[in-house]
Amino acid sequence: MDPRQLLRLIGLASFAPALRPLSRFQTNTPDVEIELTAAPGEVSIQPGAPTRVWKFTGRVLRGPATTLETIPGSYLGPVIRLRKGQRVRIRFHNRLPEPSIVHWHGLDVPDVADGHPRLAVEGGRDYVYDFEVINRAGTYWYHPHPHMRTGAQVYQGLAGLLLVSDAEEDALGLPAGNGELLCVLQDRRIDKQNQFEYAAGGMGMAAMMQTMNGWIGDTVLVNGRSGPATDVDRRTYRVRILNGSNARIYKLAWSDGTPLTIIGGDGGLLERARTAQALTLAPGQRADMLLDLSGHAAGSTVELRSLAYPAEAVGRAGMMAETSPLPQGAAITLMTLKVSGTVGTRVRLPERLSAPVPLWAVRTDAPVRRVALQFRQMNWLMNGRTFEMDTVAADETVAAGATQVWELVNETNPMGMAMAHPIHIHGRQFRILSRSGAETNPLNEGFSDGAPTDTVLVLPGQTVRLQVTFSQLPGLYLYHCHILEHEDMGMMRNFRITGRA
Repeated sequence: MDPRQLLRLIGLASFAPALRPLSRFQTNTPDVEIELTAAPGEVSIQPGAPTRVWKFTGRVLRGPATTLETIPGSYLGPVIRLRKGQRVRIRFHNRLPEPSIVHWHGLDVPDVADGHPRLAVEGGRDYVYDFEVINRAGTYWYHPHPHMRTGAQVYQGLAGLLLVSDAEEDALGLPAGNGELLCVLQDRRIDKQNQFEYAAGGMGMAAMMQTMNGWIGDTVLVNGRSGPATDVDRRTYRVRILNGSNARIYKLAWSDGTPLTIIGGDGGLLERARTAQALTLAPGQRADMLLDLSGHAAGSTVELRSLAYPAEAVGRAGMMAETSPLPQGAAITLMTLKVSGTVGTRVRLPERLSAPVPLWAVRTDAPVRRVALQFRQMNWLMNGRTFEMDTVAADETVAAGATQVWELVNETNPMGMAMAHPIHIHGRQFRILSRSGAETNPLNEGFSDGAPTDTVLVLPGQTVRLQVTFSQLPGLYLYHCHILEHEDMGMMRNFRITGRA
C-alpha cells in the first residue's frame, strides 16, 4: 500500500489535491443550467436527535423547473431529470470542510466533466461542468469522487439519482409521476445519538479489517428512511432501484413471490423485458422494473426484500469477519407497499422495448485484455497495481471508439482469500459476454447479464468477459471496484482515450 494511503486510512495525514480551475469545456448556451451545492446539514431519520449529514441541494437556473425533484425528508440530493440531446451546465459549489468533486455515474461526458479525483476542489471553491447528454434513456446517479474520501463522503449522505429520458422511452408510455417508485438503497450504522458511525480506515485492527471487507451498516435505508411504508394504488408501477450502499450486495425479490419484471439495467432499456424470481444488485448498479398491482386486493401489502444468502458468497479479506449485527447476506425487508382500493392504469408492454444498440453487437475480432483482481500484502490491486493520480500503463491506453474484450479474473490469494468486486468503468455501457467459475455461488442465479451495464459484479474465483466500445471523447478516465472502501484504498486505475476513431 502507498504510505500516503495508509496514513490517510488511519487518520494521521491528509492528502489534498491542488486547486483546479473551472472546467474550460463549456457550451455556448446550455439548455439546462443547475446550481448544485454540497454542504453539511441535518435530517430526522429516527425519533430523537436529528442526524448530521452532508447533502447536495440544487437550484434550476435555466431550463424546465421539473429538472430537479426533491425527495421530502431525505438527505439524498435532488433527482436530476435530463433528456438526451440537452446541453447541460452544472455549477458545483463545494461547501464541505474538505476537497470534493462530483462524478456522473454512467454518463459519457468529457474527461473534465467526469469527476476524476485530480479535479477535486477545496471547500469554499467551485467547479463548472459542461456536457451534452448523449446517453440513451436510463437510470444513472451522481456522487462524490475525491481520492481516499469517496466512501466517507457518500456514507455521510452525498448521492442522488440522475434520470435520462428520450423519444424511444417516451413511446412506451411507461408509468410516470405518481406511477414511478424511486428507491435508493443504502445501509448505515446509527449510534445511540442518531449519528452515522463510520470508522473505515480508523485506528485498530477491527477498523482496518472493516475497511478491507467494505463498510457494512446495521440499518438499511430506502431514500434515507428506515423500513418505509408507501401507499400505492391497484395499478402498474415503474420501480427504479439504485444500490447506493458502500459495500452491501442485495438479492432483491417481492415478498409474495411475484416475479420481477425487469425492463432495464444500468444503461437503459433491455431489448425485451425478462422475468426473474430474484435480482442480484451490487454497489453502483441500478435496476428498472415494472410491478403490476392491479390484481392485488385492497388492504394487502407487498414487501421489497433482500433474500438471505451465505456471507461466504461475497468472501472476505483476512480471517476476521465483519462485526455488523446485520451482516452481508442477511434477509432484510427493505420497504412495504400498502395497496389501496383505488384502481389506476395497467400498462401492457410491447414485445420489443428498444431497438438493438449497434455498439453492443458481439465482435469476434476484438483484442482481449486480462485484468486480474487481487488481494496482496493487505491491499486490493488490479493487475498488481494500485491507483496513481496521473499514471496510465501502456495496456491502459486505447483509441477513441476502439472495442476491446476485458477478461476480469477474480483471483484467490495464497491464503485462499478473495472477495466479490463490482467493477465500474467510467463513461461506458458495456455488454457481458460470459461468466465462468463460481458456478455454485448463490448470487449467480440473480444476475441480469442481458442488460446494458457500467458496473459488473465479479464473484470470488470467477472470470467475467465483457465487451466495451470506448468513448469518442479523448481524455483520462477511471475504472475501479465500487466497494467504496476498496476504491479509496487504491483498487482503481486510470485509462486514457487517445485521438478520435
